[in-house]
Amino acid sequence: MPLTKTYYFGTLPRMLDPVSLEESSFAALWFEEEEQRFIVGYGFGSRQIDKLKQFMAFTAHFTCCDERITTDIYREIRQIQQEHDWTAHRRLPFLSVFRAPWNRMEPGWYILKSRSVYPLHLSVVRRTPYSIWLEHVSVCESEAELRACIEKAGQAHKLDPLRMRIATQQMKGMLPL
Repeated sequence: MPLTKTYYFGTLPRMLDPVSLEESSFAALWFEEEEQRFIVGYGFGSRQIDKLKQFMAFTAHFTCCDERITTDIYREIRQIQQEHDWTAHRRLPFLSVFRAPWNRMEPGWYILKSRSVYPLHLSVVRRTPYSIWLEHVSVCESEAELRACIEKAGQAHKLDPLRMRIATQQMKGMLPL
């Protein structure tokens, strides 16, 4: 006879939403089996949390009051997202290389910051003569994280750290790596 799963629901009041880069409520829904945690879903902000609550309405669940457990889940999710962002290489549409501002730029490596304040999105972009590749993306919450991502990109692609330059996404004054 199959056992009914018991789900756990935990919330945290102010956590970084990696998409909007704003602090928002975070919630996660999970169950545990053989001392292993399985995350069923998570969300940021009231709309996504309400969707989790709709699922919970039809399942046996407990509300987790231990913020350490929910914080561990948040960190685990963020770690997985960071690993995925770092390895998910994407080629921009073919015609992008012929449109501004890329058509005025020399082939090379570029680092783009989404904004000048933290947290921010950092993108490592490679422009070739006929294509543009988004090689790496990362959410940086501090100068130290930004520097670590740039150093990691430099090591991964054997780039000269003395030539690395950072620019805002407006791409004015953007310098190649």
